Amino acid sequence: MVQNLNFETVSDRLPPQNIEAEEAILGGILLDPEAIGRVMEILVSDAFYIGAHKNIYKAALALHGRGQPTDLMTITAWLRDNDLLEKIGGQSRLAQLVDRTISAANIDQYATPVMDKFTRRRLIPTGGTI
Repeated sequence: MVQNLNFETVSDRLPPQNIEAEEAILGGILLDPEAIGRVMEILVSDAFYIGAHKNIYKAALALHGRGQPTDLMTITAWLRDNDLLEKIGGQSRLAQLVDRTISAANIDQYATPVMDKFTRRRLIPTGGTI
């Protein structure tokens, strides 16, 4: 008896990602200027699956590196000055991240799964060649 097997190819599935955790991290950074210090040693900007999220995180890192706060106003200004504000969805997208975030208390807990998904995305091409 021949059985039809349905093998799903890797290209049919979304790469590993955790959008909710990405949004919680960014919302936390926008709510609490000290939050960036708790994740910057764990999380690299390339770990973000969504391109807009990468740009927002890069803005936060740049501002923090200059000793400036990472609040809604400063990140909006940085993104505008670097011609990225519209690419990330405008100030309304940043406000959305803040609205969806209750607290930055667990921000470091969210960084680990985002990095894990990033590592898995990087391993996919390697697994395909084995």
